[in-house]
Order: sequence, then structure tokens, then C-alpha cells
Amino acid sequence: MSSVVTVESTAPIGEILDVMKRDGAVIVANLLSSDLVQRLRNDLDVVTQNMHVGTRSGDPIVEKFWGTNTKRFGRLAERSPAFIEVLTNPLMTAISDELILGSAVDWWLNSAQMMVIGPGQEAQVLHRDVNNWPFFETPASPEVTVSWMLALGAFTKENGATNVVPGSHLWKDFSDRSCEHLVVQAEMAAGSGLLYAGRALHGGGANTSVDNWRMGMHVSHVVGWLTPEEALPIANPWELVRKFSPEVQRRLGWRCYEADSVNSGRLWTIDYEDIVLGMGLEENTSDEIA
Repeated sequence: MSSVVTVESTAPIGEILDVMKRDGAVIVANLLSSDLVQRLRNDLDVVTQNMHVGTRSGDPIVEKFWGTNTKRFGRLAERSPAFIEVLTNPLMTAISDELILGSAVDWWLNSAQMMVIGPGQEAQVLHRDVNNWPFFETPASPEVTVSWMLALGAFTKENGATNVVPGSHLWKDFSDRSCEHLVVQAEMAAGSGLLYAGRALHGGGANTSVDNWRMGMHVSHVVGWLTPEEALPIANPWELVRKFSPEVQRRLGWRCYEADSVNSGRLWTIDYEDIVLGMGLEENTSDEIA
């Protein structure tokens, strides 16, 4: 395979899922409108320009994974009003429902980050996102997380388009890393999104350009009974989140994980109540945002 398969966002969801289940990754073209991409850029470009490159952690492992000329930052619900349209995108929501609700009653946002790769950045080490929860990094495990890399500018091989190893989510041996010859680049236009399984090998590509920063937004979902990567309720305070719908509040960690039967317990509660009730917070007003 020389490239990741591309499917239009208007295609039947079954067609997108068939490619995803077979290859572990698929590019969905025209996922975000040009207007939405522009509004996201309007919200986030200045933040990107002012953000430092690399990590401040001092941890050499984090430094290697992060990249010395890559900018990463989250708190997107707070930094971009337009991001809520990404969080509630109907196709992204439907795909996560199909892929991970077989293992959970609900899912929530795992992480939403800008990942901006600068000129001269070497390729990131190939990895599986499910490594955040190593117990599930096996071929036999259910899908517990699904990720999107959204292009807010063109993704090209030269500027660091995401590297993907198609089919690696189905390998019998997840310890195998002798796969450089199987890597393909997810080249795509602004507004398109790379959908990939939590068990698929991937990584940021090398940016060999002179002055082209790759503008990517990573959005991932995780089953509601796992701890997300991003500390969302801390990053997005109630003063901001209170105006959103209960669905958005749940995605951002401000509602509990509800039980559906005696086989599924309620998680992430206050006094075993939903967070809003347990903390005595005000309910939504009539001007709530979906």
C-alpha cells in the first residue's frame, strides 16, 4: 500500500468503518468545512505562534516523544469557541459510537491537542495510542480509544504528514517494530481528518521543509471507564463549561459516567451524584451551547 485510503465524509458510514476496520486508518476528506477551519485558525494561530517548542518537563523520554521543534497544547474548549463544533461533529461522534461503545456505556474526550510540527523536526517514534493503558495493548483487546488527526493546513510528506502502518492494529505480535518499509504518509488537504485505531502504529512525520509548519489538531475519544490523557475538568473550568449542553459537559469530564445496569457502575461522581448535583452547581440556562 502506497498511501492511506481516502473516503469522502459524505460516504455511508459503513464504507468508512469497513476501511478503518481493515487498515486501522482512513482519511476522511472534507470532514470540516472551510469556514470552520478558518475559525479554528483564527482562534488558535496566535496561541500557536506564542507557544514554546518542545516540553518543559526535563524528562528525556518525553522530550524525544514530543519533539524538539514541535509545539503541543491543549485546553482547546477554552481557547477556541469553534472547537465545540469539532467536539460535537456528528460523523466523528457516530464513528466513536460504532467503534467503542461495544465496550462501554459512553465515551468521553481523551485529549484535544494542537500538534504543530516545525521545519527540521525528525519523525516521531512509531507508537500506539492505546499504550496509555498498556493492559489493552494486545491484539485480542477491544477498541477502547479512537483518534483523529485533523488537518488545519495541508499535510504533505515534506511538512510532516502523519506516518501510519496500515494493518498494524491486527498484528499478532504488537512488539514487532521492524516495519519501516510498511510506513505510508497520510497526505491530505486542510479540513480532512485521519481516523485511526488506538492499536494502529503511527507517528508524526519528519518535517523536511524550510519554513512550513504542519498545523494538526489531534482529537481522541476513550471509553468512559478509563482515565483520559488530558485533565479536562481542570483545563476547562465550570465557568466556561456551564453554558454547554450536558453532552458537551460529559465529554469534558463535568458529568459522571452513568451506569446502565447492575453490570455497569457509576464512575466519576461527587457523593455518588452526578458532578453538577454533587457540587451544587447551577444547571444549564436556556442559552446553552450544543
